Amino acid sequence: MEATEMTKSHTDPATKLSIRRATVADARAIADLVVRGWQAAYRDLMPADFLGGLSVPSREVAWRSMLEGDVDGLTPAWIAERNGRAVGFVSVGPPRDDEVPLPAAEVYALYVLPEAWRGGVGRSLLTTAVEYLRTRGAALLTLWVLEDNGPGRAFYEVMGWEPDGARQPLEMAGFSVTEVRYRLPAPE
Repeated sequence: MEATEMTKSHTDPATKLSIRRATVADARAIADLVVRGWQAAYRDLMPADFLGGLSVPSREVAWRSMLEGDVDGLTPAWIAERNGRAVGFVSVGPPRDDEVPLPAAEVYALYVLPEAWRGGVGRSLLTTAVEYLRTRGAALLTLWVLEDNGPGRAFYEVMGWEPDGARQPLEMAGFSVTEVRYRLPAPE
């Protein structure tokens, strides 16, 4: 698929899932996906008061800023919609780790509404992002996932990603969790 094709929206008739590039108008939907995703996926991994205090409005401001700032297309995001409702998103960009050899890219975030889990949304979004990054010349792809997020790690492993041994603490609001890095090497 050519890079220009990856910017157009497409629909999978089997799942009635539409995936398109996110715009500034999607900031609220992305913020809601992040908050609901964190609250569901991390409920046993992070303190309940922290998760309960996550704010859609503050995340909306952050996502609006990120989407407005992507004038060069280096940090795109995609929205998955089913019946006109946002059910997931993925965002990507340059690797944030200095030791990751270029050409490389990173999947920054992938969240799906809990009621849409196991319905092909995450797979479709990740496939869209990987295809886009490959057409842009990224030989190596990376992402970070919470070490104790068994379902998330299993999903990435099924999709061909492998842990590469890198670990980092993530400090938030008085508690700490550990992230592990996964890699998807260039296809042979």
